[in-house]
This record gives sequence, structure tokens and C-alpha cells, in this order.
Amino acid sequence: MQNITRALVTTKGRASRLLESRIYDTVRYYARLTVRQLYYILVSKYRYTPCRKFYKTLDYHLTKMRRLDPKLNAKFVDPTRHFISAPMPYRETELWVEKDSIRNFVEELTAKYRLSIQVLRGFASLSMYRVALLRAAERGVKRIALTLEQIKRYRPPSLPVNRRDSRAKDYMKKYGDRCWELEALRPRTLLKTVREKLEEYVSHEYLVEADTRERAAEVARPIIQRLVRGIEEEVLNLMAAGEKEENIVAMLRSKYNLQPENA
Repeated sequence: MQNITRALVTTKGRASRLLESRIYDTVRYYARLTVRQLYYILVSKYRYTPCRKFYKTLDYHLTKMRRLDPKLNAKFVDPTRHFISAPMPYRETELWVEKDSIRNFVEELTAKYRLSIQVLRGFASLSMYRVALLRAAERGVKRIALTLEQIKRYRPPSLPVNRRDSRAKDYMKKYGDRCWELEALRPRTLLKTVREKLEEYVSHEYLVEADTRERAAEVARPIIQRLVRGIEEEVLNLMAAGEKEENIVAMLRSKYNLQPENA
């Protein structure tokens, strides 16, 4: 269990300071938590009113605390924003999408170009960003759709801005009171945009190498499976004869000319 030390948080108001103290006192007993789990623990333990207002208050304070305290931040996980790793991923590039519906739509393209996909689901969480930054600390995020240039060019249908959204005020200052969904782009246009960018960013040499490796793995798979079954049977026979496990490992390494992993 990580040792959590309280970071300096300059918070005004007794209720806010008390909530932050209770967050620290609760989190220190857990190795991993989601924000929603913490919410229910605090509601149950301290009798906070279970409502959207308290959840938003908790999230505000917790976000501030996590940005100041890396150890506290590392305690939290986000199982809702999926990262789908490609079998042989091209690690220089990832494709980030807002919704699962878009992920399903571009899945065939990402498989072809060996790209992993990060699903944001609206607001991206601190937990998601922490793990993403561990994968690539210096990689930026480039928007390829939906851009203002595409809106002006393709004229997709718009929607009124949801004024209750916390981002609405800043958005309306920049873009007005209309917004656009990615799905409003014609499917053919969206796929063409993604394909062109993947061709630009993903190394052709890597795709050739990955294709060769995948075909080699496919050819080797039935042979490997037979070898595994044979070795397992050999181990069972040696164990039945009373051989110790470390001796079995040494015998098999010698027989198959295998070096220890740390050699």
C-alpha cells in the first residue's frame, strides 16, 4: 500500500477542508479506487447527501488534490474509458475517439494499421490521462476530425449547445451557440479522413514487418502448440518420478538449449 502524505491544498471554507481531510483519511486504506467508489464510501461513512451536486463537489476537490499529489493520483483507476491495444501495435501513434460508436466504426482501419484505440467517453478523466502519459510522456494530441475547416467545408447539421454543460460558457465565447457531433460527418468522409492520416503517420515499413511477423506466428502456431503439449507431458512424468521442480527446469533448459531469462 502506498504511503500517502497530505499535499498542501490552500482551500477556503471549513466544509471544503473537512471533505479533503476525509478524502485523505479514506483513500489511505485502499490500493486502488475509482472516483465513484470513493463517492459511495464517503456517502455511507459520513452521511453526505447522495446527489449529483455532492459528486461534482467531490470531483472538484479530488481533481485539485490529485494534481498536487502524484501518489494520491496513482491510487485512482478509470475502468470506463477503454484502451484497446492492437495485437502488434505501432507505438508511435494512437487513435483517440470520444465514443464507443466511433471506435466500432473505425475498428477495421485501426486493425489494418496496427493502431491501439483510446476511448474518451466525453470528459477524459485524470486516471485515463495518467496512464496515457505513462505510455508516451511527450506525445501530443492532434485533432483530425471534427475541425472547423471540415464544418465549413462539409456543412454537417448542428445542434444547440447544452448550456448546462460546464464547458458551455467558454465554448460559446469561441464558437457561438451551435455545436456538431462527429457522427454528423458522412461515414465515407470520416473514413477517408482517418485513412489519409493513418497513411501519413504510420510507417509503411512497420506494416510490412508486422504483416510478416503475423504470418510467421500463424505458421508456427500449430507446431508450438504440439511442443507445449509434449513438454507439459514430459514435466508431468518427471514430477511423477519424484524430480524437484528446479531440477526439471534445469533439465529442460539443457535439453532445449535455453538460457535463463536474466542471462
